Amino acid sequence: MQMGYVQPLAATSGSLTVIRHYYSVLSERKGAVPMRSVRSRLFGMLILFIILPYFLSVFIIYSNTKTSVEEHEVEKSREELKESGAVLERYFGDMISLPYSLYNDPDVLRVFEKGLKGDPKDSFERSIKIVSVTRPDIRQLRFYFNRDQEAMTVYRSKFSAPKIQEHILEDLIFKKLYESERNYLIQDPHRIENATNAAIIPESDETEVLTIHHKVKNILTGEFLGFLSMDIEVDSYGSMINHLSDTGSARVALLDEEGTIIYSSGKRETFKHQASPDELLLKEKLGGELEGWKLVKIIPKDALFKDVNEAAYSNILLGISVVTLGVIMVIVISHVITKPIIHLSEKVRSIEGGNLDIYFTTSRKDELGHLEKHMDEMMHRINQHIDREYKLEIESRTNQFLALKSQVNPHFLFNALQTIGAVALRSNGKDVYKLITSLSKMMRYSLHADQWVTVRGELSYIQSYLSLQKERFGEGVRADINVEEEVLSASIPSMILQPLVENYFKHSYEEGYEHSSLTIQGKRDGDKVTLIVQNTGGSMTAEELEVIQESLYMKVPVTSGIGLKNIYERLQLNFNDEASFDIDRMEGNGFRVTMTLPFLEDR
Repeated sequence: MQMGYVQPLAATSGSLTVIRHYYSVLSERKGAVPMRSVRSRLFGMLILFIILPYFLSVFIIYSNTKTSVEEHEVEKSREELKESGAVLERYFGDMISLPYSLYNDPDVLRVFEKGLKGDPKDSFERSIKIVSVTRPDIRQLRFYFNRDQEAMTVYRSKFSAPKIQEHILEDLIFKKLYESERNYLIQDPHRIENATNAAIIPESDETEVLTIHHKVKNILTGEFLGFLSMDIEVDSYGSMINHLSDTGSARVALLDEEGTIIYSSGKRETFKHQASPDELLLKEKLGGELEGWKLVKIIPKDALFKDVNEAAYSNILLGISVVTLGVIMVIVISHVITKPIIHLSEKVRSIEGGNLDIYFTTSRKDELGHLEKHMDEMMHRINQHIDREYKLEIESRTNQFLALKSQVNPHFLFNALQTIGAVALRSNGKDVYKLITSLSKMMRYSLHADQWVTVRGELSYIQSYLSLQKERFGEGVRADINVEEEVLSASIPSMILQPLVENYFKHSYEEGYEHSSLTIQGKRDGDKVTLIVQNTGGSMTAEELEVIQESLYMKVPVTSGIGLKNIYERLQLNFNDEASFDIDRMEGNGFRVTMTLPFLEDR
């Protein structure tokens, strides 16, 4: 009797044909038209008519308020910058004009012309002390008298002894002022200096000052008489600027015509002249003695829109509360109304999938309860019909299949081979006996197909297979198995290596590559086992290798290498991504397969 398998059962009655047609139509409709639940429609209505309008209104109000606040704050800050600029212009104008009032004092001018050794020294000191006392923001005054090349320092109304300074014109600042047409020069802020090493200046004084250097000349003759330097405390004019950073996080700075920072509300080193996209930059140009200078104010938008953001956050929290209440409402409505519909829909979908053991039981007395009751009666009648017509026919065909299968049971074949081997041995056919023994081992091993075996068991099966092939092709078959001892106990899926050995004979010996060789290697590296099967002789082109790789890794339809794809899929099934499977054409000199698997024992 020819062995076969049970074909799908054909319909035995018109009713079964109708049922199958009904299921096929339902499946086609299910795949063609996606179903939308009542619950999803309720959520869609909630989003469309409540959530979107609310948050859209919050966004519009926030944008309008933000624009209004920005315009108001910008205008306010510009007015403040303008007022502070006018104050700074007056202050520096007074400080720059102050030495001119000293020059008008005949005693002061006489000292510059005749030196400190003349008679008006006391009158000179008295005039200077009056200026020092009345202007406490002047930390230090330094005089240089060109006639005697002497320098003197006045610190807090205290006078130092004169000291000779012959090379003062070599100093870059004084040299620049001496050669300039202007009569004064403003030096950048710096820590107070003791230029004449005067004992009246304490070493602990580290006050930051801005110095205004004046060039003293005889107005009538234009003769150069000396220098007057005033050290002004930075904080004296800084207080006029600090009030502009009223937000706390705003940064304000005074810049000279060259962009040098004369004062900054923070550290001068960290002040940036340019504003980021999240900041507002305002500038006010100064005039008078500060021509070319400017006040710069940088306001972070986060601080500017703090109140607006807080209001927006409050509205968003209110919106979230509204959304939460809406979701709760949808859930309640869904539980009361849509949940029974969803359950009924799930039962119908289960029937579409072929599950006919569905019971429609409900205690509802409304339309849904009436529908479930009638559907339950319909399914009961369908199941009775299938039990009577369909299931009986399946059982009959199954019994026929089992009867056919028992006639070709692998155990029967194995025992028959053992019997033939015994007869061959009694007939002195030792070679025949060896071949039958190898074949019976292979038959016994095949009983464990799709099971886990050790590497040792797989190699034993391959040895039996090689024995049969050597008998077929002769002892010239060259096969070398080099597997480390500790690899032999590793567990692997059965029939992983054998198809590769079979491919060797199919694509080498059978195609005329009689001098080719087969090598099987196995080694262990930590918790990984690497198995390599390679042969010389039959190979493939680079294009053929690319086609096989695409069929393995990119899931394209198989056109060649079916055996390789089966091995790869079995490895993925058993090890997931822990196993790797690489193929190589050995530059046209053969074929190599490398498998790296986790090391498992007692699987």
